[in-house]
Amino acid sequence: MWDKKNVYRTTKCFSSKIDNDYPGGFPFNFLKWVNDMGWRGQRRCYLCSGAVKDDTAVRVDLNPSVNPDYLEDASNTTIESESFDWIMIDPPYTKDLATSLYGMGKHYHSINAFAKEAERLCMPGGLILTLSYEVPKRIKNCNVIVCCGIYQTLSVAHMRCFTVWKKINPLVNHKLDV
Repeated sequence: MWDKKNVYRTTKCFSSKIDNDYPGGFPFNFLKWVNDMGWRGQRRCYLCSGAVKDDTAVRVDLNPSVNPDYLEDASNTTIESESFDWIMIDPPYTKDLATSLYGMGKHYHSINAFAKEAERLCMPGGLILTLSYEVPKRIKNCNVIVCCGIYQTLSVAHMRCFTVWKKINPLVNHKLDV
C-alpha cells in the first residue's frame, strides 16, 4: 500500500554540462543517476525526446531534426495503450523556451497534458518520470514515489522538479491516497 511518508525527497546537483549538444538536453549523467537509483524500465519511451540517445527506447517528438521514432505531438500519440513500463517526459519548460529553442511555441503544453498521455501509455506497475519547472498534478491511477529538485552548478537554468510516479496495478490490492 502506498504511503506518502515514503516518498523519496531530495535535491540533486549536476554539473553545468548536458548529455548532448541539443539545447534543453538532460544534465550530464542525469539518466545514469536515474538508472543507478533503480528508476529504469525495460520498455522505455521518451515523450518530447529531443536528441536523447537510447537506442532501445521509443522516442516521440515534434521536431523532425532529432529523427524521433514518432514524429507527433507527445501529448496525443498514436501509440498503443499500456505499451511501456517506463516513460520519461522532458518537455520545453515554458512557452517562451518552446519558441526560442525549438520554434514550437504554438504546440506548447503544460506537463499535465503529457502526464495524461503517459498514464495511458504506461503498463500497470510501470514508472512515469517528469522533469519540468512545473510540479505535475496527481497523475490518474498513479502514486508519486519520488520528488526531487534538480539543479546544475554554474548554470543559468532554474531548478526543475523531477518526479517518479508508479502506475497502480489493478490486479494487486492498491489504495490511492487522496
